[in-house]
Amino acid sequence: MFGVFTKNPMSAIVISLLTALSLWAPNFIAPLQVKDNVPMMPLEQWLMALVELSPLASTVAAFLLTYLLAAMLFRMGVAHFFSQEQKYFPPFVMVLICSAFPVQKCLNGSYIAALFFMLGLFHLLKVYRSERVFVSIFTAAIYLSVASLFSASAIFLLLLFPVALPLLHAPTSWRDWVIALCGVGLPYLYASAFFFLAEGNALLIFHRLYECLFQLSSWIFENGRMEEWVYWGYLLLLVALAMLMLTREMLTSHIKEKKIYTLFIWGFFIMLVVLVALPSGSVLLMPLMAIPASVLISNYLSITRYRFLASVMFWGLIALTYVVQYCSVALST
Repeated sequence: MFGVFTKNPMSAIVISLLTALSLWAPNFIAPLQVKDNVPMMPLEQWLMALVELSPLASTVAAFLLTYLLAAMLFRMGVAHFFSQEQKYFPPFVMVLICSAFPVQKCLNGSYIAALFFMLGLFHLLKVYRSERVFVSIFTAAIYLSVASLFSASAIFLLLLFPVALPLLHAPTSWRDWVIALCGVGLPYLYASAFFFLAEGNALLIFHRLYECLFQLSSWIFENGRMEEWVYWGYLLLLVALAMLMLTREMLTSHIKEKKIYTLFIWGFFIMLVVLVALPSGSVLLMPLMAIPASVLISNYLSITRYRFLASVMFWGLIALTYVVQYCSVALST
């Protein structure tokens, strides 16, 4: 089943591209109009101002960013933890997750936030046995902080630092925490300075952050249909099975792999809590959740001993993705 993702790179790329195009085709034909009637973080507001005049440009940009994120996930996995069997599989799973809900297929701040989240992860993973620990911590903190200026919910990803630093750089010194706090605070220092010069109030950035986090979103589910609930439940089931398997595999895994997968588990839990607990949680945040979810799901499906069950679950994920996409299209027409 997974031979196409391990033996022939060109086949993996072509199949991923054809799958993505078939899922995005309805939105290329009839792109969604960008909605801007909700509070936005400053950088997201400027971003949306650039694309709201052209829904098609917004859809194309979201499609290209999805593939850029998939390429970055591939590069990060090859550099740090993906086995040969997993090489092209996690990017494919991430493309599926990012292509399920039609409302995702317009450019929004979560795509850019996911881009900075991925850049932050690149540098965070460099902390493990690195001679330039302070540089990696500082750079990762800046990227994750900038992500929250595009999508307010991404600020909770900063909670990865209390998990990542003891995991990847033990023993952790007080200097590590000071460097991380400086990196987190720097983008907000610039944002505060801008609001002070433009509006006369440096604290407006934090007021905007509060508004964006606690503004009720109408996009928790697009229409509240049964297939959407089933899709979410199926993703949670796959991740739960992946975590159960990891608890067994970690006894024999390499130390670095244990630490990295623990980090991804925490990243998934953080985004899940944000989606469920915050009023602003919505399917628009799926690109952020798709990063850890695709790594965990692909790891489970690739190395589980129950190959027939893995095949059924893999095709079930593909089928449900098409069901959610095309049922939404049918109802909208």
